[in-house]
Amino acid sequence: MPGMGKYMIDVILIDDEEPALLEMEYLLNSYNKFNIIGKFTNPVVAIKRIRELKPQVVFLDIDMPQLSGLSMSKELFGSGGEPGIVFVTAHDRYAVQAFEVQALDYLLKPVAKSRLDQTVNKIFSIKHAQASIKQKKLEIKTMGHFQIGWAGEVPIKWRTEKNRELMAFLLHNEGTAISKDRIIDQIWCDYELNKASHQLHNSIYYIRKTLEEYGISQEQIHINRGYCLLLGDVYYDRKIIELRLREFNGRKPSVDELEDLLGLLKGDYLQFEDWAWAVYDREIFSKQETDLLLMLAESYMAAREYKKAEAALKRGFLRNPFEENITVLILELCRKNGEKAKAARHYAEYCKYLKEELTILPTEKIKKLYNLIINE
Repeated sequence: MPGMGKYMIDVILIDDEEPALLEMEYLLNSYNKFNIIGKFTNPVVAIKRIRELKPQVVFLDIDMPQLSGLSMSKELFGSGGEPGIVFVTAHDRYAVQAFEVQALDYLLKPVAKSRLDQTVNKIFSIKHAQASIKQKKLEIKTMGHFQIGWAGEVPIKWRTEKNRELMAFLLHNEGTAISKDRIIDQIWCDYELNKASHQLHNSIYYIRKTLEEYGISQEQIHINRGYCLLLGDVYYDRKIIELRLREFNGRKPSVDELEDLLGLLKGDYLQFEDWAWAVYDREIFSKQETDLLLMLAESYMAAREYKKAEAALKRGFLRNPFEENITVLILELCRKNGEKAKAARHYAEYCKYLKEELTILPTEKIKKLYNLIINE
């Protein structure tokens, strides 16, 4: 069959009727591309064995007395390394629910060989795509522009702005289950409740579809039924920044560590997005960046690297012109270098910001330092 390549797929079959298991085994063996590593009539036993055997695909009957296939699929997802699921059933009434749990396909009994051909092609197409992207790096960027995409390639283009915001909100709460009501309050607060619920349902569907079409596997980004987003092996700038900050653990970071971390803080958190739920964290990251720039400038000044110190302080002033300690260091640097004119220009700009934005005057500390520089 086209597109199959050299891949072999490990498969488990689950159906409470033994003849149906044997029939599916016979059909799949005809392709000579599947390793059937388990067949089960008891779904409860099968769940445990799936976690041990780690198949790539599970052909799963929906109508079983001990545990329905839909319930079983919910048990499987969320534990990491989930298999792809192909539902097999005598009824078509479960189709919508099947695709809500991100099934690979949905087959009706009796399974026709021509219809199974389509499923097999789809399985190998997905597995081939996953194998081909293993060397590529998925990047999630939230500092400045919000983007998700393969490194060096065009990022994802979202179907709607609400899909994009919901994806960002799930990432914002990565690893945490979020209630439906909370999501609606944050993203669809101006909608009537029934319409908001419908919008949420559709957005989740289209987010999953968009991720799949872009070639992102569920091992990299997975959204479970509790609206909890889980990340695998991806580059996520926020997560890296927070990890680096925790690594300092109260100690003073080195110049190299500060430079590296500040290189990741390229703009405000979700800078260009008018999302109220992001404001608090945006302010937190801005404060952290200012603190890091102050530490870096102090280290540069101690090493007499005044040009580098000036650059760090200028960046800090642009980020937060009201931070008094930045102006103190800028004035002290001007004093060390005998730059009265530069000190006067900065002091005037600082006073202008305070007057126009906060309607206040500089503190006595700033005034005394400035007058000391001018009168020396």
